[in-house]
Amino acid sequence: MEACISFVVSILSSVAGKAAQYAVDPIARQVSYLFKHESKIQNLRDQLQKLKDARERVQEDVNAAKRQGEEIFSYVDEWLTKVDGKICDEAVAQLDEDEENAKPSCFVWLCPNFSSRYQLSRKAEKEANIIAELLKDKDQFDRVSCRPVLEGIAMRPDKEYEAFESRTGAFVAIMEALKDANLSIIGVYGMGGVGKTTLVKQVARQAKDENLFDEVVMAAVTQSFDIKKIQDLIADELDLKFEKQSDPGRAGELRNRLKKNKKVLVILDDIWVKLDMEALGIPYGGEHQGCKILLTSREHDALSLMGSLNNISIQKLKEKEPWNLFEKKAGNIVRRPDLHPTAIEVAKECAGLPIAIVTVAEAMKNKENLSDWKYVLNELRNPSERNFKGIPAGAYSAIELSYKFLEDVEHQPTFLLCSIMGHDAAIEDLLKFGIGLGLFHGVNTIEETRYKVFALVSNLKRSSLLLDGCTFERFDMHDVVRDVAMSIASRDHHWLARDGEFKELSNEETMRNCELICLEYAKVCELPDHDQLECPNLTFVSLGSEDSSLKISDNFFRGMQKLRVLDFAKILEELYLYSFDRWEVEGHEKPRTNASLVELQHLSHLTTLEVRIPNVQSVPKELFSIKLERYKIMIGTEWWYHMSKTSRGLNLKLNKSIHLDDSGVKTLLRKTEALGLDAVKDVMDMLYDSNTEGFPHLKHLLVRNDSEVKYLINSMELASCKAFPLLETLFLRELNNLEAIFYGQLQAECFGQLRIIEVEHCNMLKNLFSFALARKLGHLQEISVSDCENFTELIVEKREEEIGDDDILEFSQLRSLRLEDLPSFIGLFNSEKRLSSSQQGRVQSIDGSSTATSLFDRKVMFPCLKELWLSYITVEKLWHDQFPVTSFSVEKLTVLTVEGCHNLKNLFTSSMVESFVQLKSLHVSNCYAIEEVITVPAGLLEEERMRKMFVFPGLEQLRIRFMIVEKLWHEQLSVTSFGVQNLTKLEVCECHNLKNIFTSSMVESFVQLKTLSVEECNEIEEIIIVTEGLVEEERTRKMVFPKLDYLELRDLPKLKRFGFGNPIEFPSLTYLHIEQCPVLNIVHSDSISVGTTVENEAGESSILMENLHSDVLKYLFSEKLAFPNLQQLHLGWDDGMKERLHGLRLASDYFCKLKVLGLVRFPQQLAIFPSYLFQLLSLPNLESLQIEGCYFEELVFQSEGVGGEEKPASASMVLSRLTELRLSYLDELMHLWKEKEGFQNLRILHVERCPKLKSNLVPSSVCFRNLMTLRVSGCDGIIKLVTHSTAKSLVQLREMRIGYCGKIEEIIEGSDGDRDEVKVEIIFPKLNLLELCRLSNLESFCSSGNHTFGFPSLATVIVYNCPKMKMFSKGGLNAPMLHEVRPTEWVVGDWIWEGSLNSTIQKLFTERNPMEEMQYSIEDQGNPSISNTQST
Repeated sequence: MEACISFVVSILSSVAGKAAQYAVDPIARQVSYLFKHESKIQNLRDQLQKLKDARERVQEDVNAAKRQGEEIFSYVDEWLTKVDGKICDEAVAQLDEDEENAKPSCFVWLCPNFSSRYQLSRKAEKEANIIAELLKDKDQFDRVSCRPVLEGIAMRPDKEYEAFESRTGAFVAIMEALKDANLSIIGVYGMGGVGKTTLVKQVARQAKDENLFDEVVMAAVTQSFDIKKIQDLIADELDLKFEKQSDPGRAGELRNRLKKNKKVLVILDDIWVKLDMEALGIPYGGEHQGCKILLTSREHDALSLMGSLNNISIQKLKEKEPWNLFEKKAGNIVRRPDLHPTAIEVAKECAGLPIAIVTVAEAMKNKENLSDWKYVLNELRNPSERNFKGIPAGAYSAIELSYKFLEDVEHQPTFLLCSIMGHDAAIEDLLKFGIGLGLFHGVNTIEETRYKVFALVSNLKRSSLLLDGCTFERFDMHDVVRDVAMSIASRDHHWLARDGEFKELSNEETMRNCELICLEYAKVCELPDHDQLECPNLTFVSLGSEDSSLKISDNFFRGMQKLRVLDFAKILEELYLYSFDRWEVEGHEKPRTNASLVELQHLSHLTTLEVRIPNVQSVPKELFSIKLERYKIMIGTEWWYHMSKTSRGLNLKLNKSIHLDDSGVKTLLRKTEALGLDAVKDVMDMLYDSNTEGFPHLKHLLVRNDSEVKYLINSMELASCKAFPLLETLFLRELNNLEAIFYGQLQAECFGQLRIIEVEHCNMLKNLFSFALARKLGHLQEISVSDCENFTELIVEKREEEIGDDDILEFSQLRSLRLEDLPSFIGLFNSEKRLSSSQQGRVQSIDGSSTATSLFDRKVMFPCLKELWLSYITVEKLWHDQFPVTSFSVEKLTVLTVEGCHNLKNLFTSSMVESFVQLKSLHVSNCYAIEEVITVPAGLLEEERMRKMFVFPGLEQLRIRFMIVEKLWHEQLSVTSFGVQNLTKLEVCECHNLKNIFTSSMVESFVQLKTLSVEECNEIEEIIIVTEGLVEEERTRKMVFPKLDYLELRDLPKLKRFGFGNPIEFPSLTYLHIEQCPVLNIVHSDSISVGTTVENEAGESSILMENLHSDVLKYLFSEKLAFPNLQQLHLGWDDGMKERLHGLRLASDYFCKLKVLGLVRFPQQLAIFPSYLFQLLSLPNLESLQIEGCYFEELVFQSEGVGGEEKPASASMVLSRLTELRLSYLDELMHLWKEKEGFQNLRILHVERCPKLKSNLVPSSVCFRNLMTLRVSGCDGIIKLVTHSTAKSLVQLREMRIGYCGKIEEIIEGSDGDRDEVKVEIIFPKLNLLELCRLSNLESFCSSGNHTFGFPSLATVIVYNCPKMKMFSKGGLNAPMLHEVRPTEWVVGDWIWEGSLNSTIQKLFTERNPMEEMQYSIEDQGNPSISNTQST
């Protein structure tokens, strides 16, 4: 220890010496290194975490920028390198090691290592300062990248350019014209395909090389030109972003940008009509002498209309030029002696047009057979009759030949699809369209498909059918080639691709055959509805009209059953994307494999967006635009109900910070109407942000899962005290540190419209409002507080508030009050001035005396309260004894639910119940201290006690559960005083002290009762007990429940009978359930004598009830107990069942309408269906048999004579009447029935959880000719569902659902035999829906090659979690109505289709089992049954 002290002294001496030497470094700072080292290290660790977070955000920006092809600033790369050095694993490990070395060095922890501590402390401070500087540098990053300077279209080298001698004169003439200061517009013209575009691109490069122009830009105009698209093309090459969106605004910005260049060349390629240069924004002539315009066109007249005075003609290739070009492109094969003469003739027929020469030569370069060359020559000499303006017939035929010679089935449709995509099209768009149309085969992932599409485009470029685009990710097509391609598509595939005026779609036969509609630039005013347009074969629709008045009918798509691709990108104003949620995360180095949210940025017309984004990292910068007028956006979370009530909603779960400013979320907050914030980082910064302007439009707010929020609204920090002026609903959940909702002084406008407030799991919250604030909430309608551990009162009087004894708070519009699971709750109102008293569970009354806590008093009033829920709160009284009940305003209360209030002694006293005149629903449960629902005070005068009161006159539903009450109705209150005349539902459960439900004298009052349920009441012996003192006339009077529809008696171990003496009628009863009532041998009994009449001392006579025990017992079902309309009877087994059912035949007339029989929980000793139950099946109108939870091993039905019956009905006759059979949870069932038995007329068969069923569901001899619905689930013993012979009988089947059967291998067991025998067709003519789910061993629907299958009505197939299913069927199938398979159990999700059901199932299998795909293909090679399978 002395050594330690000495070391400290030496250190301090050193510090003091150093302080003297360096006066600028105070002693206090040096000493702090010794004694504040822990805080300095923690500060360093905090700074390191901030640096990691900052680096992650910067890296995300860098990745996103790289994905967009932008260049990263060098200083950003340098910053990342420096940061990596600070946060690397080695640096962190060194910090941990240094900290460990600074710990005490002796075992008693009294000798700290001051030297290491001092050095570490200084080092930590230095490193923290360095990190702070790095963070400061990061804050200077406005952006991390810039767009690279791109070469314009005209300036990129053209590998296809050939310097033909015949073109030299034209080239020189154009160059001279560009140098002529007197010429502003120069024109170049020639027929399509002659090479105009190639030539002017070469002119542009030459002019730039000679410094004739500062900038050269080029745009393709085309016949279907669009002013905005031309402007965009020019703007891209000038690196110009339009700020204005109006036509004059864009033109003005483009004009100003072009004027900034002293010398600029604008090339407008492929002019057809006169362009308005003023509207386009291109200055020339006197406006800008340095701007030259170079035009190309097929027509000289078009150039003249544009004001071009110097127009240069481009002619066909001359002399040997055509052959030289053809030979160069076709290769050495044309020199073969046998082919050479024909090749020369082919080249001549290309009419000297480079486009024709090149395309034909590329197509023929690998053709070695002379017959191919002869065929081409003949085709060229007999050109198509198609006539295009400016295109020779020979050129058309040459391009068509190139198309025909494309070698596989994927190249041709891909080429045709490219023709409708416009100039400089994106390969990504081609990928999406092609996947949608199902063009690409043999690929399993998006990435594999992308590689294939790039390869297809590359091949088409080598064939000269496609050209390079502005980047490697784009492509172009020559106008002539495009015209030919669209002509072929129209002729052979009924494609409709139009330009120019197009007022409406026709309703002709051609439209019925149409497969594709592309109206990319057509002027369409209105699309017809279903009644006008039938396109049953249409698979692709693309609309690109700029007409904002375009109307799309709700029925537009109804006649397009095969539609697979819909492209509205250029006109789309509304987009709804709920079902898709696998958004690609931008910024990753790996190639994209799915859709990205970045694509939404290209929808410039979008005004309505509804989208769900589960992954926060998928959100790019500048995603959401201020243009959005309607939106429902979910980021990191799911749908929130209140978003459906508004047109602008956000629901955010941002456990990791995203760039709210950059993403555009903050731009939407100000006008959002519904806002959900779940675990949002820095949520308070968002709520208090000045840009939100206090959320002037917000109506619904949810804040949840935040441990930092202390006050939701703090007027000291809020940018605007007038926040939330329109807020109607407020939900606060899981805010663990929330102490108060409001803090400080708020303006009257704040929360002035609040109607609903719900608070859950806010454990630090003690109350909702102060007394003064609550007065401002005049519109409040619903209050709910639940699961808040420290919540003590609803309203609190603050210490600074001065509230008099007569001041009353009235919630004049409150309709609903819910208080649940509040263990510290005391009452609705309390005062901070007497808080210590209230915390002990007592409150001071007005006169100062201490009283038990009551929920309601006169301080807080609810004059319009209709619904009150109280659950697990600690109040002892609901109503204050000292005030009349009218003070509590309960007259409008309609629903009262009280549960788990264990300190509550009673609900009502007899003096107050008359006030509840509108009460309709009363639910009381788990209140163990309550012995009576209505208490009659002991001191009540006799006349008051006996006077006729009206108790709950409007009561409709009464539920009593888990209570210790002995009686439901107080014996001292007149029965007519209870409002049971309107009661429709009575439920009693687990009231173990209760002996009965009704007295016989009150039954007649239950005239509206529809539902009666009595369950788990251990002491009940009778439902109806005879009232003491009844005379004989009253005892024999009939008891009627005129409207009782549902009666359930369950788990009543002592119940002997329903009633006693009086006949009972249930004229409306349709549902009866009796289960686990073992001593219920009779529902009704009476006596031969009505009892012994005796007289008391006063001479009054009465009936002794004990004499009634000499009654004559009747059967459970007898003529004394009438069920004339009973439709469903459910019986649970017990020991007395056989005797109980004995009278059923005698009472069968009373069951003439019974349709459903249910048998529940029969025990193990009954392994087969009891014969005495057969009489139940003999009822004449029985349709449905339902058996659940029984131990039957097989369903063997045997009839027996009853009561001397001479000819009992045979089992087959009885079973043939049944149309529905439902079997569930039969753990021992091994067979449904034997060979000769069965339900011949079943229409519905459900079998669930019967795990021991063997092999097949039914024997092969069974036929189901009437079966419409078949559902089998959880039957693990079944290997093959039904045999082929049974399957052939399913001619009426409409729905088949098979699931959770772990051993099933196939659905239809095929026949054995020679593969070459004639196949037997099995047809399911009406099957509409087939579902196969979670069948782990299923390999196919049918594996036999001896059967083909027909499904003429099948429209929906659902297959999921069937990992071994390689194919659907082996022998071929036909399902003409089927066009998709759903591979998921959810209704919302992706569908898949590969052209046929077999191919689709195979696709699903290979996606799950990629390694088995090759083996599967090998196994199926040479199998004619598969190769000849009919495509669906």
